[in-house]
Amino acid sequence: MTRQGAQLACLIILCILKLITAGVPLNRYEAILKQQSAPVDEELGLYDDSDKVVKLTVANFNETVLEQNRGSLVEFYNTYCGHCRRFAPTYKQIAEQLHAWQEVVIVSAIDCAAEENNGICRNYEVMGYPTLRYMRPGFQPSANQYGLKLESQKPDEIRSLLAGMVAAENHTMNNTYWPNFVPVAESESASDLFEGLNSLRQYIALIYEPENSTLAAETALFLLQWPTVQVRRFSDPAVAAKFKLDINQQQLALVDRQGNVKLHTPSEQSSDAYAKSIEGALHALNFTPRTVQSSKSNQAEAQQQANSDSTQNSLTQIIKEVQRNKHIIYQADLEQAIRTILHNEVAKVNEISGDRLLALQRFLTVLQRYNPLGTNGRQLVAKLKDFVVQFNQKLTGKEFEDEIRRLEMKLGQIYSSTQYVGCAGSSPHYRGFSCSLWTLFHFMSVQAAGNEESQDPLEVLQAMHGYIKNFFGCTDCSEHFQAMATRRKIWNVASKDDAVLWLWAAHNEVNQRLAGDDTEDPEFPKQQFPSAKSCAQCRNAPATASQENLSIDWNKDAVLSFLKNIHNPQFVSRFGVQRSELLHETLDTMRQKRQISNVFSDMDMRMGMFLYAFCIVMMVIAFKLFAFKGGYRKKPYGHDLLGKV
Repeated sequence: MTRQGAQLACLIILCILKLITAGVPLNRYEAILKQQSAPVDEELGLYDDSDKVVKLTVANFNETVLEQNRGSLVEFYNTYCGHCRRFAPTYKQIAEQLHAWQEVVIVSAIDCAAEENNGICRNYEVMGYPTLRYMRPGFQPSANQYGLKLESQKPDEIRSLLAGMVAAENHTMNNTYWPNFVPVAESESASDLFEGLNSLRQYIALIYEPENSTLAAETALFLLQWPTVQVRRFSDPAVAAKFKLDINQQQLALVDRQGNVKLHTPSEQSSDAYAKSIEGALHALNFTPRTVQSSKSNQAEAQQQANSDSTQNSLTQIIKEVQRNKHIIYQADLEQAIRTILHNEVAKVNEISGDRLLALQRFLTVLQRYNPLGTNGRQLVAKLKDFVVQFNQKLTGKEFEDEIRRLEMKLGQIYSSTQYVGCAGSSPHYRGFSCSLWTLFHFMSVQAAGNEESQDPLEVLQAMHGYIKNFFGCTDCSEHFQAMATRRKIWNVASKDDAVLWLWAAHNEVNQRLAGDDTEDPEFPKQQFPSAKSCAQCRNAPATASQENLSIDWNKDAVLSFLKNIHNPQFVSRFGVQRSELLHETLDTMRQKRQISNVFSDMDMRMGMFLYAFCIVMMVIAFKLFAFKGGYRKKPYGHDLLGKV
């Protein structure tokens, strides 16, 4: 009976505790945040192995570009730069078209958004993206000499500029495929044209090249795989008359070793048409081009495809999760934004001085105040800010990068994630850093609105403007933002809440401008945020089909509440985070740790007295039932050895 009484008492106590703790609710956001996903390694870069673009990195840049017996066209670009993304299909087309030139000049690209390439992009003083430079044979960089810049982004103009640069070389490198760009002189005879050539050269193609034209030079580069023919150019009408060419007509001449001349008329006045005309004539004579070995094996292709399929499958799972929860802010995106800014954007700038140095100091001050990173990350930003503010005149990107590395060695791992989640695109060419950058500044503007320590309504907007103007790698995007900031009177923002709404309205304007653009991710179309489904009360009236996106009748008070809710640090999702132990504890985790101790510490005195009295009563009842029911009588106990006791 005593055991039954004790069990009854414990059961009643447990029921009371359960009733007390059951009243702690979970917010609807917190239920979503409990879901976790496996990490996905997202590859940077706008070009892959299926393209003819030679991919450069810090590991192969020097051996591919410097001191070679052929030239290199190098594109310096940023994966997240919208202008670079729009230009990428054009550059792929150029690489495909000029693949036949590869033994004289290659078409290559290096991604300055990859942290490993910071030193290359910094040393070559790349100031905007995309930047095209031609590195000549035997090239070695020197002060203020980092290759010849091509100012155009039109395929025909790039091809012409590149051919002109190649033809202007006084080539002395050991390259048997290099064309003879020396113009034919009037004094040269047919036999003179073949002097010094090996026996494989059976024909000389003579092409009239007017002043400021690269027609013959381009044609020569297109025919590098044809050992039977050598292309020679001329601009002297006397040479044309000597070989019976009419320069007023679209003609070229094929001269054989016996001095015979045969005229051909290409379909149009272009290097492609001239090359095809010569190829057709050689095919008719049963000549064929030599084959060029592919540098990639079938096994490597298969492995690369398998890796790509695996990455895509993981990425698809993340995208599905994000599309189900469109209003969640992800820790991974905030961290990726900070990591790219500090480790890539700032670090690759060669010299940080003047307004640029002031902008960096302001940005780090604001980031320190509203830092979403864990303990190590907060120490990193704080110490980095202290390091930067001691410079009054000049700081180099290399010094900044070295200090970050020193702090990382001292503090340990900083970032809990190595991937985008909410800002992951359906392919690496979409979204990413630009999306995470908006997310970070929205997050900081909302935190600033609730912070009473600083009264400056412009602190976050000023930090954002300074960063984008001085460090953001997308030149085109930076110029658009600065123009918009001036037009929208960013410096007239009067309160912190107005700063939150200014940034929201500016982001919607950018969404409107980029809707339908080549850089738009088909899985995440640019829309005005928040949508009617997301926040019905944020719109005073339903938007009609013909209504311009920017003319939506917004309820700005509701929009402000909505923005403050979704950017609440308590609701930042850790979906996709690989090292959650590096972050501060979540509200749910802290609640679980406090659950037992807080139950008793939060009880008032009356509950404590009730439990104490209840236990005393139960003990008295149990004692009476046990001690007095039927009395107590001693009984003899028998034992063989000791007898009766």
